[in-house]
Amino acid sequence: MQVENVISNSITQDIRLKGHQSIRFAPDGFSVLISDASYTPVYLKQYKFEGSVPVEELVTECGRILDEDGLLSFEGETVLITDSMAVTLLPRQFFNVDKNREILEKICSLDKNDRVFDRIVKNRDFHMIYAVPDKIIGLGNRFAGDVKILHMAECLLSLSDQVKASDHQRGVLMAEVQDHTLDILVIVGDRVQLLNRYSLNDPSDFIYHTLNTMRQLGLDPETIPVYLSGIIHEEHPLKELLVKYIRNVISTPYYLEHLSKEQTLRYMILSEGSKCV
Repeated sequence: MQVENVISNSITQDIRLKGHQSIRFAPDGFSVLISDASYTPVYLKQYKFEGSVPVEELVTECGRILDEDGLLSFEGETVLITDSMAVTLLPRQFFNVDKNREILEKICSLDKNDRVFDRIVKNRDFHMIYAVPDKIIGLGNRFAGDVKILHMAECLLSLSDQVKASDHQRGVLMAEVQDHTLDILVIVGDRVQLLNRYSLNDPSDFIYHTLNTMRQLGLDPETIPVYLSGIIHEEHPLKELLVKYIRNVISTPYYLEHLSKEQTLRYMILSEGSKCV
């Protein structure tokens, strides 16, 4: 397993009591961000395996590392961000908690031990329904402080507030690209038109899915902007390839103190998790 120490400042007792801890799980690893009460990052590490690993192994290793680093005793706010493929938005008028599992099982197969969560999406007339592996729930129960479990799709929706209001009206596509996953959000007329997840065999596959989404929804690549977050930064060759097909490709605007623009793109979902709760 590879470890990237992005920020390794000491975590004071005040931060442990009043700060924010955010942990994002991916198919091939997890990231840990700790911020002070004003959301300034003080600790950021990424742990990656060579390829995808079972969620049981992922959570076990995460729990071991958090325990060794004394982070299970964190008494501030902790957010666990899952990336389950089983997630959907449901208009509030159609929401029925008794049918949540049935709805998700039509989208993606669920493990018998998966729990189904739902949350009201801020500033949107939707409920988000998503599956959470029981191992992640078990890890959440080990923390000393308050724990919330979110889906990364909710964080992407929250990030859309960083986009200009005029783009929300005209139309905008947001793509969150990681090594093995892609999340696409489309907003037109300030209404969510699409929120989809994809598994990627290779990060370059995100270009096909992005172009195909725009074609299917009739979005004009000459006028509709695409905002990127995740591993695709300004100098990335895949961005240079995408701009051959789409006129306006932009890095999602965001600010994280002490981080470069490239690092900010990679970890903005991790940071936004703490702000969603």
